[in-house]
Amino acid sequence: MSMADRERAQQLLSECNGSGVSSIEWDELHLRLTFENEHSFVTQSAWRLFLRGEMLMGNQDQASEELLSHLKGLKVVSNSIFDHWDTRLVFERDYVLEVICDSVRYEAWEAHVETGWVIFAPGGTTVFPPAERSRAELFRMPPKSS
Repeated sequence: MSMADRERAQQLLSECNGSGVSSIEWDELHLRLTFENEHSFVTQSAWRLFLRGEMLMGNQDQASEELLSHLKGLKVVSNSIFDHWDTRLVFERDYVLEVICDSVRYEAWEAHVETGWVIFAPGGTTVFPPAERSRAELFRMPPKSS
């Protein structure tokens, strides 16, 4: 991955900065953080949650709703993407979520932000711009004339 792709992904992900977490969903396959502004961050890669440098849990642990619930309401302070494609989201109160890129073929994470749907993978960063109109608008039948 080029430095430009990494910087582009980091810039797009920064659209989540300043946003508070409104909901968290997780299972053994994914973690989804939804923010107050309707942006979201989703990963199916390995992840770890830290508090002040101490690891609280990882995706393979028995997920504790209590531990993850500490992120609710906290704002993203910053993010960074490293040369080896791992990604870090830093939250208020010294919470850190690290996503470990564990595949060269599949995406590490995706984010739904103002710019569009961002997919970050070792091969590069892909952005799908938001649709100008909703599907319902595109397929709406014109009113019948009398």
